[in-house]
Amino acid sequence: MNFDALLDWMGRNEPDSANHNMGMAELRYREILLQIQSSKAQIAAAESEKIAAEAATQGAAAAQDNARYMLASVVVAGLAALASATSVLATLQPHWFR
Repeated sequence: MNFDALLDWMGRNEPDSANHNMGMAELRYREILLQIQSSKAQIAAAESEKIAAEAATQGAAAAQDNARYMLASVVVAGLAALASATSVLATLQPHWFR
């Protein structure tokens, strides 16, 4: 019986009748089933959020590693530039390095 038919059937009975009480029990049963479905959906959503959070954590860790490597490459490039500048100075002004 669909929801509208159930409400119509309950509406044709007295509030204290057995049929009305059976209809109320059916409504309560359907409510509980919907709550169970809702809970399952919330659990699935929470599991998806957990997976997304783990992926975000891994992405952050990779970004942190990338930043470290970038910093190291900048330091090495700076040292190479310093060595190059020293070499140029040694070539242009050799008496400074004696």
